[in-house]
Amino acid sequence: IEFMCNHRMLQLFDRPQWKTPAGRSIQYTSKVADIMGKNAHTSTPIVKLNKIAKGDGSCSYELFTSDDKSCGVFDDVIFACHSPQAVEILSSDESKTVDPNLIQALDKIEYGDNVVYVHSDPALMPKRKAAWGSWNCMGKSEFLSTHRQKDGSGNKKKEAMEGAASGFGNKLSKEDSDTQHLEGENGRMRAVYVTYYINRLQNLTTSTDVFVSLNPHTAPNPEMVYRRQIMAHPQFTRETLDGRKEIKDKFQGKDGLWFCGAYMGHGFHEDGCRAGFEVATAINQVPLPWANKESSLVLPTPDLAKFTFEQNNTFFRRLKHFLTYRVPVAVCKAFVVRFLKAAITKGELVLKLNDGSLLSFGDSSPCGADAHPVTARVFDDWFFVKIATEYDLGLARSYMSGQFVVEALEKKEDYPWTLGFPEGEVNKVIGDPVGLTRLFLLFVGNRDIGTVGVRSSKQHTYGNALANASGLAISKIGSMLNYLKFKIFMDNSEKGGSLKNIHAHYDISNDLFRTFLDKETLMYSSAIYDAVAQPPALMGQPSPGLRFKGTLEEAQWRKLDTLCDRAQILPGQTLLDIGFGWGGLSIHAAKKYGCKVTGITLSVEQKALAEERVEKEGLGHLINFEVVDYRIFARRQDNQGKFDRVISCEMIEAVGHEHLGEFFWAVEQVLKYDGVLVMEAITTPEARYETYLRSTDFINTIIFPGSLCPSLHALVDASYKWSTLSLEHIDNIGLHYAETLAEWRRRFNGKEDVVRKMGFDDVFLRVWNYYLTYCEAGFRSQTENCLILVFSRPGNKALMPLCESRAVTQMESFTEEEVEAWLE
Repeated sequence: IEFMCNHRMLQLFDRPQWKTPAGRSIQYTSKVADIMGKNAHTSTPIVKLNKIAKGDGSCSYELFTSDDKSCGVFDDVIFACHSPQAVEILSSDESKTVDPNLIQALDKIEYGDNVVYVHSDPALMPKRKAAWGSWNCMGKSEFLSTHRQKDGSGNKKKEAMEGAASGFGNKLSKEDSDTQHLEGENGRMRAVYVTYYINRLQNLTTSTDVFVSLNPHTAPNPEMVYRRQIMAHPQFTRETLDGRKEIKDKFQGKDGLWFCGAYMGHGFHEDGCRAGFEVATAINQVPLPWANKESSLVLPTPDLAKFTFEQNNTFFRRLKHFLTYRVPVAVCKAFVVRFLKAAITKGELVLKLNDGSLLSFGDSSPCGADAHPVTARVFDDWFFVKIATEYDLGLARSYMSGQFVVEALEKKEDYPWTLGFPEGEVNKVIGDPVGLTRLFLLFVGNRDIGTVGVRSSKQHTYGNALANASGLAISKIGSMLNYLKFKIFMDNSEKGGSLKNIHAHYDISNDLFRTFLDKETLMYSSAIYDAVAQPPALMGQPSPGLRFKGTLEEAQWRKLDTLCDRAQILPGQTLLDIGFGWGGLSIHAAKKYGCKVTGITLSVEQKALAEERVEKEGLGHLINFEVVDYRIFARRQDNQGKFDRVISCEMIEAVGHEHLGEFFWAVEQVLKYDGVLVMEAITTPEARYETYLRSTDFINTIIFPGSLCPSLHALVDASYKWSTLSLEHIDNIGLHYAETLAEWRRRFNGKEDVVRKMGFDDVFLRVWNYYLTYCEAGFRSQTENCLILVFSRPGNKALMPLCESRAVTQMESFTEEEVEAWLE
């Protein structure tokens, strides 16, 4: 913002016309040299300085150029250069009387090298020439991240934001041999790079366009390169800021030494100009023509905080604040409070507000996960506006913005055994993540109260304050707008819609997913743990549930075996893996059964990593991956009836209700007559499905754009209408998914420092915790299911093993003693 203010770019009127000297800056420099005459020394690099003490306590400095040639004695010396050069010159003082603390402060200013090309290759500019600007930000903004700078020995030092390294100055590096790491997609500027359009920036009239690119992801065509230069720019780490402050507060002007440059501000060109103006006016006490002569020699930098306060202190600003903040908050707060009184009738929800007041809802009876109240600490009253205008999406966006967190319970033993204790996870950014799960379970418990007998036989929906936001009519507007956006922009059409939606989630960063998925299979779907039903009286806990044992890695291998077992895969068969993720299932089927696997996906990032894993396993002769839409794949003539087995593991959620039939049609085309389809699907209960179809939520809008969790009936209906496939077998592993999500959350929060180094911020940490706990609550409450479904054509003898007694009978439950022994 300060950059925009300095350039007067935020003004609607009287915006200045920025000009450059005719004939470029050399004309300006030459003119100044003419005025100064013999007092100006041009092309005279200073390499050495000697401090000369005077009898009156003052001092002067003799400056030397190359070959120890003296340039004269000066009372003041201005270091309008990079701080490392200033350190080198000051350290050359033979009298050794230059303050060592000054040199230490300058030495704190860190620099990083940048590679700069002067060229004419338009490939490093926007594809559409109409979009060309003076400054062009190119690359992949979704990979914005932080990088660690290196010291001379190659060791990693302090962290610096990538954007802070986007400028350049004078050349510091004397050798170019170790500069290749600056370039390329994995170089210094992994996310974005900058290309300047010199013809527009400097009003050049040339037959060929001239560009300057900084750390480009792809080097320009060598035949179009005029010069490649390594240049440096200050890195604004905490140490740099401390050094800059010390120079300004303690050493600026002391003993006639002055310092100016971009590092004295925020690294922009105008910061270097301002620093030079400040030094020049401090020496001669002559104000700049455009400055306020009475109060300042140089136009001061805008104090945005003070500006905001002073502007808001006027009558009209106070009126605007009243109308645009206080009134909406008051109105929406009244709506939300009334709504929550009607919606939360069981359990207890407590809102702790900034003024110290508490709002309590419910009857304090056991509901959701436990009998303890769920306490939400509200930091910003705009929380009420978000909920009133967008309902459940508003709650999510309010949490993402940091407007509230859920507070932790006082004692570890207060946490329900099914959820566990958030060991080391609670902090000021995300609050208590288990508390979020408890909040969602409280909502679910109140949503599903008294729904028996009120469902419409035609619409398969029911009325409830939490189910349809009844009593919060104002939210209907925001919900409708969100729904329209969802239908218009997030459709999973064959012509790019599915590709865009998949890219938005799965191509975030492979390294991000590695922080929380299991280390062996990288499966991004429910695991199947070793689990037994908990006897009601165990540990004094009356609530039912499953006791889980084993690691996530073990559970994911068990799930892969289950999918292959349900498909009755035989050695050497052909398998189509639709939505293969990072290749876990494909690799397992190829290694264990010798299957010839074809995997299809729409995620470029997943395919790249999956192929690396296949190559590492030496399975390239058995596995082939392709980025292609399942509908396009099915139309290819050579794929007709090609595959013995088709497995789709949690891919159907990305299809969309309108396209479910197309999915079954595609499987019908590629599946052999006696083939088997196994689908792992997250499903929505039929009672809520019609309401779900007419609304949006946090998952299908923010996490998985365009996604939809179909009901079992919708899947069976689509298979009936679009194929000859019939449903043969069902397994429900929803509770295992709840445990999987909880483990993902624990691993993700345990790698917070790693996630932050990737460039993900507080908002992302809150988004991911909200996502994982939101889904966990759905599966934990068994109001969202994860089903393993087996489809085939009638008369398929391959499914005979699914009729064995061991596949259809329930084992006898464990006693308390047997469970305790099993857990050990």
